[in-house]
Amino acid sequence: MKVSTRLDFSPVTSDSAAIVHELYLNCPTYISLIGGDMPTLNDIRRELDTLRHDTRRQALLLMQENRPVGFLDYKVAYPDLHSATISLLLIEEKLQGQGLGKAAVEQLEAQLSGRMEQLYAVVYGNNEQAKRFWERVGFEHLRDSGPTLSWYMKSLK
Repeated sequence: MKVSTRLDFSPVTSDSAAIVHELYLNCPTYISLIGGDMPTLNDIRRELDTLRHDTRRQALLLMQENRPVGFLDYKVAYPDLHSATISLLLIEEKLQGQGLGKAAVEQLEAQLSGRMEQLYAVVYGNNEQAKRFWERVGFEHLRDSGPTLSWYMKSLK
């Protein structure tokens, strides 16, 4: 079933930890690809607390018809003042391949256009699906930083 690709961005708050944790639980393939353990609810709470203290970092719930379907974590003015970097775009596994990730990236690009010149995305682990995704949505492979981190970039000019 094809779903609508209209998303609403909802800022993550400390009260969002259980929702974010549920999204991670619904994405076991991602966790296995990056070679880590599934984060606990307390791990998520600590991460969201860290977010509150970094004014350049933005975390958003991706909402569709008032239901969380994904999570977006990015940082403005990084790695330079004219760029932003997406560190995580997580779409619930059963909804992947239906245009939600593309819609989220397009909406973020529209929000950042005029404020940022470049948008970067990082891919952790051996995640070939994520690498293909970033290339499909117009990002170019920039470099690999060791065996577990790949950088992609798209101009917003």
